[in-house]
Amino acid sequence: MEFRLLGAVQAWTDAGPVELGPARQQTVLAALLVHANSPVSVEQLVDRVWGERPPSRATHTLYSYVSRLRRLLPEAINRGPGGGYVLTADEARIDVHRFRRLLGQAREAEDEARAVALFQEALALWRAEPFAGADTPWFNAVRETLRKERWAAELDCTDRRLRLGQHAELLSVLAERSTLHRLDERLAAQYMLALYRCGRQADALAHYRSVRGVLAGELGIDPGQDLRRLHQAILDGGAELGAPAARTPAVPQPSAAAWVVQSQLPPAPPDFAGRDGLVDRLEGLLASPATVPVVVSGSPGVGKSALAVHLGHRLRPLFPDGQWYVRLLGTTERPRDPAEVLSGLLRACGLDADAIPETLDDRAAAFRSRVADRRVLLILDDAADAEQVRPLLPGTAGVSVLVTSRPDMRGLTASHGAHPVPLTVLEQAEAQDLLAGVLGEQRVAAEPQDAARLAELCARLPLALRIAAANLAARPGTSLAAYAQELSEGSRRLARLSIAGDRQAAVRTAFDHSHAALAKGVARLFALLGLHPGPDFTAEAAAALSGVPESEAEQLLDELATAGLVQRTATDRFQFHDLLRLYAQELAEADPDRAAAWERLCAWYLATADAATAFGYVGSVQLPRTRTESDRFADRHQALAWLEGERAHLVAVITRAAESGPYPIAWQLADQLRPYFYRRRHYPEWESAMTAGLRAARRQDDAAAQAAMHHGFFLMRQHAGHIQEALEAVHLALKGYRRAGFAPGETAILTNLALHYGQRGQMRRALVWQEQATALARPRGRAISLGRGLNMAGLIHTYLGEFDLALARTTESIETMRSAGQESLLISPFINRAIARHGLGQYEEALADITEALRLCEEHQQRHSVAGAREVLARIHRDTGRTDLARTGAEAALAVARETGDPSNLSDCLTTLAGLLLLHGRPDTARAHLTEALHLTRRCDARHQQAEVHIGLAHVHRDLGDAPLATDHAELALAIARELELRPTELRALAVLGAVGWVTGDVQEPTGGAQERARR
Repeated sequence: MEFRLLGAVQAWTDAGPVELGPARQQTVLAALLVHANSPVSVEQLVDRVWGERPPSRATHTLYSYVSRLRRLLPEAINRGPGGGYVLTADEARIDVHRFRRLLGQAREAEDEARAVALFQEALALWRAEPFAGADTPWFNAVRETLRKERWAAELDCTDRRLRLGQHAELLSVLAERSTLHRLDERLAAQYMLALYRCGRQADALAHYRSVRGVLAGELGIDPGQDLRRLHQAILDGGAELGAPAARTPAVPQPSAAAWVVQSQLPPAPPDFAGRDGLVDRLEGLLASPATVPVVVSGSPGVGKSALAVHLGHRLRPLFPDGQWYVRLLGTTERPRDPAEVLSGLLRACGLDADAIPETLDDRAAAFRSRVADRRVLLILDDAADAEQVRPLLPGTAGVSVLVTSRPDMRGLTASHGAHPVPLTVLEQAEAQDLLAGVLGEQRVAAEPQDAARLAELCARLPLALRIAAANLAARPGTSLAAYAQELSEGSRRLARLSIAGDRQAAVRTAFDHSHAALAKGVARLFALLGLHPGPDFTAEAAAALSGVPESEAEQLLDELATAGLVQRTATDRFQFHDLLRLYAQELAEADPDRAAAWERLCAWYLATADAATAFGYVGSVQLPRTRTESDRFADRHQALAWLEGERAHLVAVITRAAESGPYPIAWQLADQLRPYFYRRRHYPEWESAMTAGLRAARRQDDAAAQAAMHHGFFLMRQHAGHIQEALEAVHLALKGYRRAGFAPGETAILTNLALHYGQRGQMRRALVWQEQATALARPRGRAISLGRGLNMAGLIHTYLGEFDLALARTTESIETMRSAGQESLLISPFINRAIARHGLGQYEEALADITEALRLCEEHQQRHSVAGAREVLARIHRDTGRTDLARTGAEAALAVARETGDPSNLSDCLTTLAGLLLLHGRPDTARAHLTEALHLTRRCDARHQQAEVHIGLAHVHRDLGDAPLATDHAELALAIARELELRPTELRALAVLGAVGWVTGDVQEPTGGAQERARR
C-alpha cells in the first residue's frame, strides 16, 4: 500500500523507516494516522479497514494487527477511552495534515508569490494515490475528499500564477488538464485567459465553443455567467484581460492578529451508542467543502448534545484550524446574547479585546472575516431560536456549523438552507447497547428480556436510559428485573428517573425547561394531550380536547412540534414518547378542564364514527340513540381511511371509557363499530372493544347494551368456528334484547340463529328461525333487518333445492335494500341470487348478478366478499363450458379466501377448484385441495359442505381407479344430504354413485353403513 501521502512512516525515534508487514496492517495504521491524536474505537477501525460492522472475525484480526503496530511504535499507539486507540503524533510530520495547513496559509497570504510558493509546497506532498488498494466505504470517501481538496488547490494556485503573469508557463499544463476535465468551467476560464494572453485569441474562442458544446450535449445547460463574461471580453479585446504589469514591492503593513487554534470540545461520551447511519450522514454533511448549517433538533433528553460532541471528536482531523463548542443556553431562562457569544469567539481565535467591535453586526462581520477560508468546526449547542444563531454563522465555506436545538429551526432552513435533522428516540437494540456501555455487557446479557423492558420503560430516551443505568450501576446487587419493576409500579416513573442530589440529572427537569418556555395556550394543550389514550393524535382530536377550532389546534400543535414536545409523524398526525406522555398526564391532573376535555374527546370520536360508518358500515340493528349527521367525509374512501387510521384510538377510547366513564361511550362506540370490525375482519380490536363495552354495560346494568355486546361476540365466535361459545353468546343476546323490549335486536338475533344453524347444514331448522325473524321485521318496516332476513332465507332455499323460492326471496331482499339506500349491503343478496339462478339454469342472469356483486365489492372495498363471488363465477363459467376461464377464476378466488381467512369461503373455493383441476387431468392436486377442505368443514361442523367435499373426493377416486373408495365417499355425501334434506347435494351424490357403478358394473342402492357414518 502507498503511504507516502501520509508521510514516511517512521518510529517516533530517529531509528528510520519501519517495516510494516501485511497490507491490511498498513491500512490500520493509515486509519490511525488520519485520526491522529483522536481516539478511534475498535468498531470504527473495523468499519474503515474492512468495510463491515462487528461482530465478525475482522475484529479479532484487528486486535492482532494493532498489537503488532504497538510493538513497532510503542511510544505512539496507546489505548484511548472507551476501548479505542489513539495514535499520538506531531501533525506537522503527517503529509495530509501538512497539506491542509499549507493550503490554509496559502489562501490567507496577501502576497501572490508567497501564496504560490505555499500552494506548490502543499501540492508537492501529493506523491501518489492515497490508500491505494484500500477499498472500503470510509477509505473511498476520504480518498475522494482528498482528491477534491487537491483539485481545488491546483485551481487556486493557477489563479495566483495567472495574476503573477505566468500564463506562458501554464499553457501546456492547462491544455492537458482541460482534456481531462472538460466540464470544469473554472479551468476552462483559466485556459482561455492563458491562450488570450499568449496571443491566441482564436484558440481561446474555439475552446469556449468546445466547452459550450460539451455542456449542452452532456448536461443540457449553457456556460455560467463568469465564463460567458470572459468570452465576451475576449471578443471585445478587453484591455483588462492583459497580463499584469510588473509589481512593485508592497509596503509592509502591520501584521494581523495571529490565529489561535482552539479545541474546546467537551469529553467525548464514552458510552455513546447507536445512530450509526445518522452519524455517517452527518459526517458527510459537515465534511463537505460547501457547508451549510446542520440543525439537529428533538425532544428533551433525546441525546442531541451527546451526538454533537461525539461527532466533533470524530471530525477533529478534518478541522485543523479549531473545534469550537458554544453552549447557547437556549432552554434556560436567559439564553446567551449572540453579541456576547461573538465576543468570546473573536477573543478565542486571537483577536485582542480592544479590537472587538461594539455592535452585534460589526462583531458578526469581524467574525466572518476571521474565519474566512479556514477549516473550523463550530458546534452551537442548545440554541433558543434562529435569531440567536444567525449572527454566529460564517460567510464562506470551510467552517462547518452544527446546531442543536429543541425547536426545529425551520427559519434557518428558509434563510440559510440549513439541513434539518430531527432526532428521535433510540431503536431497541441501540438502547440496550447504551445500557451495556454503562453497566457492562455481561450484566445486560444476563437479563436480555428485562433489559428490553427497561429500555421501553425509559421510552428509549437516552437521558432516561443513562439515568437508569447510573442508578443501577450504583446498586450492583439490584437486578434489571427488580429495577424495571420499580419503574413500572404506580405513577412515579418520572420521579424515579433522576439521580439523588443532582437536579440536572432528572428527566422531569429536562421536560420542565421546555414546558416553562411555552405560551399559556400551548402549555394547556400539551397537558390535555396527556388524556388522549391512543398512540398518536390528529389536529381534530386536539381541537376536541381543548375546545378550540381545528385551525387554532393546528397552530398550537405546530408550536409544540417546533418546541420538540410532540413529533409530526405524517400528514396531520402527531405523537410523543411515553415519558412525555406521562409528563403531560401529570400536568393534566391539575387542569380544572380535565373531565370536560375527556368528555369532549369521547363525544367527538362517537360523532365522527357515526359519520364514517354511514358509508356502508350500518348494522341491521344498533342500539337506539341520537346519531350525528355530518358532512365530515366526502365519500366512502375518505370515511374508511379515517376508520382505518383511528382504529387503535377508537379501541383505546372504548377501553378508557369502560374504566373511568362515561360508560355509555364504551358500549355505544363498540356497537356502532360492530359492522366495520366484522366486515374488515379486525377481530383482535373488535374483541377488545366488545369486552370493554360489556364491562361498562354490566356496571350500569343496561340490558340492551349487554345484549348488543353478546351479539358481537356471537358473530365473532361463529366466524372463528367456536360453536358452543357462539351459541351461548347468541342466546344471551336474545335474552337481553327481550328483557330490554328491544324488538329490532330480537329480530337480528333470530336471523343470526338461522345463520348459525345454516352454517351447520341444518337448513330446515335455520328456516324456522329465519321465518320468525322475517315475521317480526316486516310489520315494523325495518328495511335493513328485513332485507338481510330475506337474503338469508333465499340462501337456505338454494341448499334445499327450492330455487324458485330462493330467487323470490333474494330479489325481494335486493329491492328492500335499494329502497333503504343501502347499496353496500346488496353484495350478499346479488351473490345469493346468482346461486339461485345458477340452480335454475339461468346462466346469463346469474352472470349478470355475480358481475354486479364484484363491482360492488370493489366500489365499497368489501374484500371479504370477493372470494365467495369469484367462486360462484367460476361455477357459472364451468357449467357454460368455459373451463379455462373457470379454473383461472377459481384460483383467484382461492387466493383471496386464503388472504381473508373465512373457513366457509375457503372450503367452497377449494372444492370448486378441485373439480376444475380434475377436469384438467390433475387428480392428485385436486385430492390435496379436497383433503384440506374436508379438515376445514369438520373443524367448523359444516356438514352441508362436508357432503360436497365427499362428492368431489368420489369423483377423484373414480378417476384414479379406486372404485370402492369413490363409492364410500359418494355414499357418505348421499347420507348427509338425505339427513339434512339437501336435495341438490343428494342428486349430485346419486350422479357420482351412478358414474362409479357404470364403470364397475355394480349399480346399487347405498348401504345403511354409509348413512350411519354420515350421522356420526
